[in-house]
Amino acid sequence: MLLFVFIFSPVMIIAGSRGKTETDKSLLASMSVKAVPKSVEAIILQAFSGWQEAEATYYDPLDPKQTRENPDGRGAFGRMIKSGSIAFGSVFTEIFRLEKMLVYVQIKDLNIMTPYGLGIFRIDDAMGSKNIAKDQYNIDFFHRDLGRAHKTQGRFSVMFKVLKIEKASQ
Repeated sequence: MLLFVFIFSPVMIIAGSRGKTETDKSLLASMSVKAVPKSVEAIILQAFSGWQEAEATYYDPLDPKQTRENPDGRGAFGRMIKSGSIAFGSVFTEIFRLEKMLVYVQIKDLNIMTPYGLGIFRIDDAMGSKNIAKDQYNIDFFHRDLGRAHKTQGRFSVMFKVLKIEKASQ
């Protein structure tokens, strides 16, 4: 009985047709192709590819009233805060830190030259992430990067997008 099922099964009939099989297009159409999983970098670039609004201000990384007690000028990513550094407040910030990512953002219409280019900043610090909504973003600029107009304004809105992501060599 087993031999009968094996010899006359549909699989054997298709495979045994003159040594050449033709693929049924409807069979191919019904087959699901698994997508290649995206990297964390690709997902973040896709999420931030368009302009996003953030509430911005500035801070001095050496002032304990504006950051943690006994500040040493290093941000949450272990890098010194300097021109071109920003602190980023988002639900994604911890992923950036844990994955050791160098994340560069472009700030729209902010004509500040940094070591990374005109209006381009690197996320080197994190802001407290408690109670940050999924689509809420905060940016604190290094105090020396902003002029008097922005500093007297206090909080202001900026548009940003992630420009580039690299892996840190550390």
